[in-house]
Amino acid sequence: MTTQPTENRQYWIDAVRSFACLCVICTHAPIPGGTHGTNFIAPFNYFSVAGASILFFMISGSLVLYKPKPVLPFLKKRLSRIVFPMVFWTIVSLLVATSLGELTWHDFWHHVIMIPVAPQEGTYWFIYVIFGIYLVTPILATWLVNCSKKDLRFYLGIWAVTLLLPYLNLLNPEFTTSINFNNGYLYSFYGFLWFAVMGYYIRRYVNIQKYRWWHYLIFVILVILPAILYLTPIPHNVIQDRMTINMVALCICYYVIIKHMSISPRWEKIFYNFAQHSFGIYLVHILVMRRILWPLLEPYNIHYLIQIPLVVAATAFCSYMTVHLFSKLPGSKYIVGL
Repeated sequence: MTTQPTENRQYWIDAVRSFACLCVICTHAPIPGGTHGTNFIAPFNYFSVAGASILFFMISGSLVLYKPKPVLPFLKKRLSRIVFPMVFWTIVSLLVATSLGELTWHDFWHHVIMIPVAPQEGTYWFIYVIFGIYLVTPILATWLVNCSKKDLRFYLGIWAVTLLLPYLNLLNPEFTTSINFNNGYLYSFYGFLWFAVMGYYIRRYVNIQKYRWWHYLIFVILVILPAILYLTPIPHNVIQDRMTINMVALCICYYVIIKHMSISPRWEKIFYNFAQHSFGIYLVHILVMRRILWPLLEPYNIHYLIQIPLVVAATAFCSYMTVHLFSKLPGSKYIVGL
């Protein structure tokens, strides 16, 4: 069951989480094979991906890295909240695939055995990454409390250097296959962990009292630049790589703008309620979308400008209602994380 909002709750985090959840749905919404509006897909994915998984990592960092945590109580609380629901919905997805003849029962049991090793439902990769971040959170949170702003900026600066590496593909398309990140000297900084650290940094140190003209200019540039890049011969996989400085900059823009928005009490309640259901929505949405909505809409080959908003709205609503109904059951935290 969900709890009631509290007076001291930071509703901007709920707003960011709600936005990120919708971006996840947007990322997966386009039906493959459509022929109308395909030029719209690449830039659409760029803006939705920047607001999806990256924002969730930053939210996690702002929440769990803010103060030291006792190791075992923290891990028990956090990991049980994400592991059990993920396993439950992975098995549900596998059962659906098996019942439709896409998997044999031998394949089903193989996938079940492999759940602890790797995501058996592709969209659940995020949970495996956040699992790893949670494992080091008690150590990292203790370090951050004693880390000065200057030192933290230094380490984030090193991370920023790794975000420039994908652009080397523009000089040599073989770069990503020729470099070995497993033993490179920047390997420790090349990963999603630093998104969580950035979320912590913004929560602690970034406080914009009033937007200046150059704040708006930065956002406009970050919005227009990708549109210009998509008109060039630059490979789209370089532009859309999550680990690039342009993608991270746009994500930080989303985060900072929402953090400093003025939210009315009515919208606080809406964001709070949706955010409480967001993890369950993340787990459920792919089943709702691909097993129900896509088969219904595929025959019509609707233009992406219409199809995507329709799929996003229907998926968000159906997933929310599914999670809400499950939240009424005993032990709902083991099913939808509530």
